[in-house]
Amino acid sequence: MGAFLMKDIMLLLRDRYELIILLAMPFLLIAILGFSLRGIFSGDLEALEMDVALTVEDDEAQGIEMVQNSIDGMGLSQESEQTLKQAAESASPQTMLTSFLTSEEISGLVRIERMGREQAEENLEAQSVDAILIVPDGFTSNALNNMLFGASGGAQLELLAAEGASPKSDVLVSILEEFVRTVNFESSISRLAGNTETVEISGSVETIAAQKPMTSFQYYTISMAVMFVLFVGSAVARQANLEQRQMVFERIRLSNRPPLLYLSSKAVAATAIVLIQLGILFALSTLLFQTFAADSWAFWLGIALISLVLACSVGCLAAFMVALTLRVESDAVPAIFSAGVISLMAFVGGSFVPLDGMPESIRAIGSWTPNGAALSAYFSWMLDPEVRHLFGPLARICTVGVLFLTAALALFTRKGGAA
Repeated sequence: MGAFLMKDIMLLLRDRYELIILLAMPFLLIAILGFSLRGIFSGDLEALEMDVALTVEDDEAQGIEMVQNSIDGMGLSQESEQTLKQAAESASPQTMLTSFLTSEEISGLVRIERMGREQAEENLEAQSVDAILIVPDGFTSNALNNMLFGASGGAQLELLAAEGASPKSDVLVSILEEFVRTVNFESSISRLAGNTETVEISGSVETIAAQKPMTSFQYYTISMAVMFVLFVGSAVARQANLEQRQMVFERIRLSNRPPLLYLSSKAVAATAIVLIQLGILFALSTLLFQTFAADSWAFWLGIALISLVLACSVGCLAAFMVALTLRVESDAVPAIFSAGVISLMAFVGGSFVPLDGMPESIRAIGSWTPNGAALSAYFSWMLDPEVRHLFGPLARICTVGVLFLTAALALFTRKGGAA
């Protein structure tokens, strides 16, 4: 067990690409979003209200149909084709963008009006709108092809702002740019390397009223941390797929080592990496931005408890993804998870959109995701450090972890190949 564990941890720590994703990207987003959106968290929302013209030149249905038709000619199994087609429909970037812009939270800050491009440009020149957001033709098909298959070309949104844009227009530019960068990295994680871009925007800004106001750095430190720990699961599953191709699992079986040691080492390694990741992010944020009180031992003990439970749950998630990856003998599992599932989990879990403004069904689903329950636990502890407030969120995190572990044990093959 010890040898397997050290191997898995060292392989992950030596992978510079994964380290950039797991550490550099969340910290960069914390810094940029924390500085850009300080006014929102101070309660000065009225000064940031803006009118934005939305021009859609893309046919979403046609784009999804084009991608699904292309899947038919790939010679994949019927099950794989169906999975990819469902992923193409559920992960449509235009739907995510539209839902984001028309959500209750965003509509209170950004007033969206659909109009043609010519009319939008006239209104921008007349300063009756602050910006124009353009969804160009071919956006859906290009983005999905890149997200699912790594096709070249990518997709981009166009954002036009008047010269000498006011601070509220600058805020809109910052929000869109940073969420575009976030999703670009999420989709690129499914490939070993790539320079193309895909765009999918979903998010919001949250103001929490409590005994002590929450700063933008506190909010984004927690929300980005609980989102990016999920990438550890896909990183471990990608590593397992590589080892499967290199016949590592077969050699373990032939050495008379219990195959479950392999799965256990992956889960424990993922848990350890998540703890290191959270520790570094919280420490750097506190050191550079004074996000948390560095002299409160009671506060940090609560943060450590939540982090440990979250790390164990992500370890169980990693075990499930490893078992599923070995079962299907394909890297499609970590690719789809990192390209789309994490975005959906972050969305319903509250990393982008505050759950208080979401429909009850979405809030219920989000509260049962590891990141959503952890976000609730962290915020509850920060705003009112009482242990009794942690029982519900931590119980949900543990329950989901047990479900992932049970599914992993059920799927895990003990004979070195797909059963």
